[in-house]
Amino acid sequence: MITFESQLVQPIEFLQKIVSKGGPEPEEYGQLMNMADYLEKEYKSGNISELDLQLMRNSFGEDCLKTTLHGHSIARPYGYAGDFMIIDKFYRRHVTADKRFEKWDKFWQSCAATQAVRNRKTYFINTLTNLLKEKPQLDLLNVASGPARDLADLYSGLNKGQLNTLCIEADHRAIAYAKELNKAYNDEISFIEKNIFRYETDKKFDVVWSAGLFDYFNDSVFVKIIRRFVNWTKSGGEIIIGNFSECNSSQAFMELFGDWYLHHRSEEQLTKLAVQAGMEEKNIKVEREPEGINLFLRILVS
Repeated sequence: MITFESQLVQPIEFLQKIVSKGGPEPEEYGQLMNMADYLEKEYKSGNISELDLQLMRNSFGEDCLKTTLHGHSIARPYGYAGDFMIIDKFYRRHVTADKRFEKWDKFWQSCAATQAVRNRKTYFINTLTNLLKEKPQLDLLNVASGPARDLADLYSGLNKGQLNTLCIEADHRAIAYAKELNKAYNDEISFIEKNIFRYETDKKFDVVWSAGLFDYFNDSVFVKIIRRFVNWTKSGGEIIIGNFSECNSSQAFMELFGDWYLHHRSEEQLTKLAVQAGMEEKNIKVEREPEGINLFLRILVS
């Protein structure tokens, strides 16, 4: 693996080489990630300016950025990072139809972070399925529900009436997309267009789930929203929160070439934040998906 320890020109030349041939081959994926790690260190050290970074992003070319996953991430067509469409493209292993740039999407879909997102969907389905074995009917609050493909896949294996779901989502376009995807279950899944900071309810749920929202919260907001979740959870119910771990090997590439920044946290940090929110440590556990990148903070509400 190339270490890029001597001159900054080496990784930039390597990037230019990859761009010039329409993306990396599988045997170059590790080198590309290593290059991103090196460039990120240089950027954080002040050796690469904002202008330099923008020039590197633009070097992919306008056509490439219009059609690829990392171009979608940079452009933010829905106004925010990690929008419902790119998440659903990860779920579907989408690769651009433009043969000139398909190598870039294949690379992105191979990244550990992208696989972790897909594993998150599997984790959700398995967790809810197991909970339904313990209690035959559940009320679920799904916060920042996005494309809701996880719900569509879950409901396809359930009997009618087992699960009633309320989705809170701030993006009306995500709701429209999710409703169409889940139209077969529209009498069991409902949607409210609301920012989570403004949502209020007297209803309590067996499970309050949020897959990818807390990655964007600083610690103080994280704690504040947990406290709100507790008010919406039945006694004996559970809060489950997804958060990317510090082991995200794709972090540098996501940040430098996708303009996609998350708050990465360890198991210990997640537990500490739950305790700060007033939870007892005996009621807290942290699980992870197979990549070890997406962590799941689980809080039993007494």
